[in-house]
Amino acid sequence: MAQRISEENFSFEERIQGLGNEELLDFWRETQQIEQFLRAQSRDAIIPANNYEDLIVRELQKRVCLFGELV
Repeated sequence: MAQRISEENFSFEERIQGLGNEELLDFWRETQQIEQFLRAQSRDAIIPANNYEDLIVRELQKRVCLFGELV
């Protein structure tokens, strides 16, 4: 019998590796917009959780190195 694989079993890094190029770029853009909104709404410094931006940028850079371009 097949088992359903829960997303909880995968790290954030593994999840972004599973995204297509356009999905990954869209996700990066959306996280940037959310972070800008939060910065505008808060006087406190906004610290990204789990270094999500670094992980996304690293994945994008890896793909460019491996495949030469994203789109």
